Order: sequence, then C-alpha cells, then structure tokens
Amino acid sequence: MVTKGWLLHSVVAMVLIIEVFSQDCGQFLTRLRQANKANLELLNSKMNSTIPQQCIEDVFSFSLKNKLPSNLDVSEAENAKVAIQEVLQQTGHIFRQNCTEMLWDEDFLRAFHAGLDQQSENLKSCLSASPRSQRIQLTRLRVKRYFRSLNDFLKEKEYNRCAWEIIQIQVKQCFLWIENLIPMIRNEGTYFAQYQTAAIQNLIA
Repeated sequence: MVTKGWLLHSVVAMVLIIEVFSQDCGQFLTRLRQANKANLELLNSKMNSTIPQQCIEDVFSFSLKNKLPSNLDVSEAENAKVAIQEVLQQTGHIFRQNCTEMLWDEDFLRAFHAGLDQQSENLKSCLSASPRSQRIQLTRLRVKRYFRSLNDFLKEKEYNRCAWEIIQIQVKQCFLWIENLIPMIRNEGTYFAQYQTAAIQNLIA
C-alpha cells in the first residue's frame, strides 16, 4: 500500500533530483554566457572595424533580405535553449566551409570550432522537452532555414571576402541574440525551483 509518507518521500526525492539538474544547468548557463562573450570578442577582434568599401552594397542588400527569424517562439525557456543550441551547432557548420578569404588563423578557427561544439553538446544535456515536440522541431527548422540562407549566399559568392564579412556580421547578431536569451532561461529556472519548494511545503503541511 502506498502511504502518504512514502509518497512525500518520493516527491521530495524527485524534486531534489530536478533541483540538482537545474543547478548543473544553471552553472552551465553561466559558463555559456562567458563563452558567448568570448565568441563575441573573438569575432570583434577578427572583423574589420569598418565595412570594406567594396562590400557595403552586398552587406545592405543581404541584411534587408535575411534576418535571424524574428517569429521564433522563445517565450519559454526550453524553446530558447533549443534555439541557442541550434544556432551554436549551425555556426560551427558554417565556419567549416572554405574560409581562405576570411583570413583567420588556423589555431583560432580550431579553438572556435571546439568551443562551439562543446557549448552545443553541453546545452543539449540541459534540454528536457521531447525532441519530437512540434514546437521544438519548428524552432530548429527555422534556425536551420536561416543558416541555409547564409550557406547559399557563401556558395553564390564563391566564399569571397565580402561574403565572409557579411557572415561574420550575421553571426555576431546571433551571439548578441543569445546574450539576451540566457537571462530569460535562468529566470524561468529560478521560478521553477521556487514553485517546486512551495509545492512540497504545502504537501507536508
């Protein structure tokens, strides 16, 4: 027979597991924010302080037609995490293209790839929603579609200098977008932990 004491013990144990998981993910989100800041600093150090004259027309033309999906539903923390994870993964893919004209040092590129891959894998472990969720799949699809437009543009321009200038500008915008999403995820995690603690107190009372 299931007693109230056993039920309370089970609920408390489950919430403690969730809290430990949330703390681990919370620590990772702190590290992710630091890594994202480092990504931005690296991009800034490698980008030209001004857009090369021969690239200005291409930059404005591309920016008007291609933007990070503004209709992504990132109001929930889980969907925001999926969006960030997909951006990191797709950024890693795109920076493995023909980078000759980008003039990045090979060591910087390898470090950038390794960091993006690690951040993406770590964030994947913090996802709790089913990967088959329609909302999750739609978020991934929209991010992939955006990065496909970047890939297509690179190929069309034969990976020339101006194309890479534009890609770096677009990826920088993605990292700035991630910077705005991370606090929202952390806040929802804090609210969830507080909600669970209150639920236990009500059960024990």
